Amino acid sequence: MKTIKNILKSSVFLSILITQGCVPESAYHAYEAGDESFSTNDKYLRIDPLDYPVFSMREDRDAPVDLDSSAMQTGRYRHPALLKEYKWEITHAFNGRYLAYSKGYDYQYCSAHMMLNHGTSKRCTDNYPGASSNIYMYVNSDGEAYGFQFLRNPKRWLFPSDKISWFRVRDYGDWSGQPWFECVDRCDKLSNMKKSIDQPLPDRTI
Repeated sequence: MKTIKNILKSSVFLSILITQGCVPESAYHAYEAGDESFSTNDKYLRIDPLDYPVFSMREDRDAPVDLDSSAMQTGRYRHPALLKEYKWEITHAFNGRYLAYSKGYDYQYCSAHMMLNHGTSKRCTDNYPGASSNIYMYVNSDGEAYGFQFLRNPKRWLFPSDKISWFRVRDYGDWSGQPWFECVDRCDKLSNMKKSIDQPLPDRTI
């Protein structure tokens, strides 16, 4: 579990970049924006997935739809279906929240975006940069999912200032019928997701 100290270190990091003119000041203020949102390079929040369980969907289901997205409203784009075959590993932890990532699902997400922008899914393979952001999901130890998270894809961005992600729970659409996930591997590590669940939010007065 990442500590608040690590979050604050990232805040100092952003402050230095702002001073050097590398990061728009608005990116730093997102850290102080409230609603439990903040901005930082996600590398400060990464954990070792091997210390945490692996999840999969209990059943295939359609992904939630963002009705504020014109592409989704017109049917030109949908998040790929959430299939049981995808395995999700815990990759980031902070303030009692856990992000799960599926390489298989992220590939489908990247492919859908490439097709939307008249690209090719070939750019989503390991030897290519992929989409500008990778897709993650917020999951708790009981298998309940409650939002997406989009993190800057480090393969697409060169400068540190371009790798800053806005951490915010994207809970648009229908998230009913929880829990969606079940543990399928390393289930003895579930207890690691229950530690420090009441860890306070980072101090935004810094």
